[in-house]
Amino acid sequence: MVRIGTVKVPTSHVTPAGSETAMGLLENKVSIVTGGAQGIGRGIALALAKEGSDVVLVDLDATLADSTAQELASVGVTCTPVIGSVGDQSTSDAACAAVAAQHGGLDVLVNCAQAMVSGVPFAEHSDEDFDLAISSGLWGAFRFMRSAFPLLSVNGGSIVNIVSSAGTHGLAGFAGYAAAKEGIRGLTKVAANEWGPTGIRVNAVSPQASTPKAQAYFKEHPERLAEKLAQRPIRRDGDAELDIGRTVVFLAGPDSSFITGATIMVNGGLTIMP
Repeated sequence: MVRIGTVKVPTSHVTPAGSETAMGLLENKVSIVTGGAQGIGRGIALALAKEGSDVVLVDLDATLADSTAQELASVGVTCTPVIGSVGDQSTSDAACAAVAAQHGGLDVLVNCAQAMVSGVPFAEHSDEDFDLAISSGLWGAFRFMRSAFPLLSVNGGSIVNIVSSAGTHGLAGFAGYAAAKEGIRGLTKVAANEWGPTGIRVNAVSPQASTPKAQAYFKEHPERLAEKLAQRPIRRDGDAELDIGRTVVFLAGPDSSFITGATIMVNGGLTIMP
């Protein structure tokens, strides 16, 4: 079952009559962010909201979705939490129906949701492991892109799909995840070709950023963090909002109007494309 709620702008953020405020890059825009309640998705949602975009937040975790929605509303936008599995057509349909009913249109779609089992050798990867990655990542991105197309095609817009260097590098232990993410890159390129004439731009971002789960792991394994940072020219962790979220803001906004079909590596130089 899909659950839809709404968190509106607090009255403390209503602009008094006659006063002036700076316009954000995405003022009066509407964005959908899947997997937006936590981790990189939360950072992206915050960055979009701080530039003025209302946000429809899609996640399986109702508690985190509600708390993140309140956080977004506190910066002065309307946030609609949609609770459901992104791999289900009913979830993408419900999210897009909520956008149409509450806002009348859609400007930005960010596909970030992804579940996976990691660290399992290819030969030991089960069908269930593989299905988990494909249903949440590849099917989720496909269904949300398809459901969002009628809304985005009205006035044009931007789709940003979150992919991974696990796919481009063929990272050991990530068979299902890598397959899902490279599949999403394929969808990105096809949609960029097909939908460009309608004014829809479609790009991918391959991020690396610190998340609470990663921080907890590296706190117990500091040697792994040192090893990880030594692999990239910019020897620090990425920030989910300031590094990844701001890149998504760029791809969603007017300054990237001539960019489509691209994969932007935002991982401190871990992946330097030819």
